[in-house]
Amino acid sequence: MKTFSKVLQGIVGGYAAASAVLYMPKIIEESKKNYRDNCDYLLILGSGVIGADTPSEQMVSRMKTAAQYLKENKTCVVIPCGGCFRPEQKISEAQLIANYLVETGVDEGRIILEDNSTTTFENFEFAKKIIEEHSGKSVNELKVAFLSSSYHIFRSEHIAFLCGFNNIGKVTAPTGKDMPKRLMREYIVMQELVFKTLKNKLKNNS
Repeated sequence: MKTFSKVLQGIVGGYAAASAVLYMPKIIEESKKNYRDNCDYLLILGSGVIGADTPSEQMVSRMKTAAQYLKENKTCVVIPCGGCFRPEQKISEAQLIANYLVETGVDEGRIILEDNSTTTFENFEFAKKIIEEHSGKSVNELKVAFLSSSYHIFRSEHIAFLCGFNNIGKVTAPTGKDMPKRLMREYIVMQELVFKTLKNKLKNNS
């Protein structure tokens, strides 16, 4: 039985690697688009804090894009996402984003923190609950969008769908000079995502 399980995992792993290769053209294609979908609720996905409270380059790009978007979409409720979970980190990703938005003129009453997540999956899972409690409606009855770096758009949309967002909008923040490195990382992480998805399906059907 253990041998069969290992063989099955090897097959799934091989399929995941092949799928990640096939996904790469789509990842690259999505990274070239500049999405600015209108929404009632905007999730801003966190992207790392350096040391105690310094936003990463990708985080800065997302915050700047969000500030501009919210000036143009004045009724949108914004949900900064991301917890405080890295060594030496003193402020959550969500709070860091919120502080920046308030400093740039966004009304604090439009901001709802999601500051417990540690992964992109949790960003969407926890934000989904917040939106539904705040609105009294299903996320699929509302216009919801997420904001992330261009390299991260394809995978994030896939994760959002797995978390129950059937028709989520997108807002793109520029990746900048890190694009080649980020795209290589996406290939590796997509393998993990496909493997996890297939493994869960096999488990649920067993």
